[in-house]
Amino acid sequence: MSKHLSDSTVFSERRASLKMIGKIILRTIYTGMIVALGFWLLMMSNMGPAYLPNVCNGCLDMWIRMTLLIAGISLWILVIMWCIWHLLRIVYGWIKHHQ
Repeated sequence: MSKHLSDSTVFSERRASLKMIGKIILRTIYTGMIVALGFWLLMMSNMGPAYLPNVCNGCLDMWIRMTLLIAGISLWILVIMWCIWHLLRIVYGWIKHHQ
C-alpha cells in the first residue's frame, strides 16, 4: 500500500488553504477600507467653511458636521465589534473542537 497521498487529496487540501487565505485577505482589505472611510468622514466633519451658508443662515452646518462625525465614529465601532465577533467565533470553534 502506498504511503503517498493521491493527487486529488493534495489538490483539495491546497484549494482549501487558498480559500482560507483568500478570505483572510479580503476581510483585511474590507476592514481597512471601512476604517479609512470612517477616518475620512471624521476628517470631513472638521474641515472647511460652512457647508450650506446660504440655507437657514448656516444653521444646518452643525447638523451636517455632527452627522458626519457620528457616522465616522459609528463605522469604527462597528469594525471593532465585527473583529471581536470573528475572534470569538474562532475561539468558540476551537474550544468546541477540543472538547
